[in-house]
Amino acid sequence: MRRAAWAGLLLCAIGAARAQDLTLSQRVDALQRLQTRVAAGDKAAYAAEPGQLRAIGAAISTATPDNWKQKSEAVAAIAYLLSGGQPRDVSKALQSGNLPKAEETLMRGALLYALGREREAGALIGALDPRRLDARIAGQVAYALGVIAISGDAGKALELFDLARVLAPGGLVEEASLRREILLGGERRNVDRVAMLARQYLTRFGGSIYAVNFMQGFAATVVRLNLIDSLASFDKFRRSARSMSPENRRGFMLAVARSELDNGKFDVAASAARVALDETAAADADAARCQLYQATARLLGGQYDEGLAQLGAIAATKLGASDRLLLAAVKDIAAHLHEAAEPGSSAPAPSDSDPAVKTIENAQAAMERTLKLADAGGHP
Repeated sequence: MRRAAWAGLLLCAIGAARAQDLTLSQRVDALQRLQTRVAAGDKAAYAAEPGQLRAIGAAISTATPDNWKQKSEAVAAIAYLLSGGQPRDVSKALQSGNLPKAEETLMRGALLYALGREREAGALIGALDPRRLDARIAGQVAYALGVIAISGDAGKALELFDLARVLAPGGLVEEASLRREILLGGERRNVDRVAMLARQYLTRFGGSIYAVNFMQGFAATVVRLNLIDSLASFDKFRRSARSMSPENRRGFMLAVARSELDNGKFDVAASAARVALDETAAADADAARCQLYQATARLLGGQYDEGLAQLGAIAATKLGASDRLLLAAVKDIAAHLHEAAEPGSSAPAPSDSDPAVKTIENAQAAMERTLKLADAGGHP
């Protein structure tokens, strides 16, 4: 037993000694390989990343001034900074006065960027061509320049994020660039590009540590910017959603259905709710929500009888507080529509001259107030 313990200690000591022998460049190369594994969804790599960053920061802090005369070591320090390293560590390299001129300028710009002083960073390094830089930092610098350009020139930012993905494929730079491009594309209302990039992200990085947050943010962005406003645009995003896990796809479709009810796009809401329902087992907690959104869309979209029948089968106890409020409002709307319809007839979608129009408009207004109340957590 003692021999095994001593052997373990010896191996640890050998490993530590070897780590001490590594150059800064080798350490940063190892960090970038680790971050590529993070992008692929390796949880162990994600857990190891902070320790690796700390070790590199310590190596930079204790490096001799002569160390920074080597271009490779200066480039490694820049890569460390743009990989999430601490600015205070790199400041010591700048204070040495031994950095090659080009790397000193780039390091100062990267430091300003890491400190959130993007305008100053842009003034210093904004004209750089990332394609002329060392391969280890080219993609990172392109990404940073893209972030810097967002506020002033969104088109240029998109080009830089595209370039970053080409220069640094498969890792966190490409993943982050895709996320930025999707958001920017949404703000520019380029539905085709957003749907295509989302599909690419989900195909390449669906297992990433950061994919869950992306999925939530993506749904929120699509809803906030109202990128799905017709069945044609819905079909584009439905194709992208095929690359999601069933759980994420259901969540995305429910978010779309809920939003489009509020926007009065009942055909889109019904389609999204149907897709979500197809992904949901009858006993699943989300089944009642899917049915509620689909029933509401049908009832207000011209399929009164189908919507009413589906509505009557929904148990309020299976819904959350906000959806219970919605269910009550929709039942009230159904009653108004029934009163407005002629006896013995179904309630089709009325024309502008139909007396039921005012009743429906009032009912929809009531539902919108209820939706807002539900979003506020049930408080006026």
